[in-house]
Amino acid sequence: MPTYQIHLDERQTLPERLKKKAAELGLTPEQLIRRFIVSGMADDGSDSEPAIPGEMLEDALIKNDVYK
Repeated sequence: MPTYQIHLDERQTLPERLKKKAAELGLTPEQLIRRFIVSGMADDGSDSEPAIPGEMLEDALIKNDVYK
């Protein structure tokens, strides 16, 4: 699985704000970051066509470029 690291300065308040917001939503900070990434990628233009159905969920995810 690909991994990305984000390094923030000790003086930045973002880590505490992420933890607080995640807790408010009942999520871990990592889950909240994933939501931000998915939301940010929603307008990249690759999702302009209707979804292609599949035989099973994994098949549909592959056909719609969610999984390889």
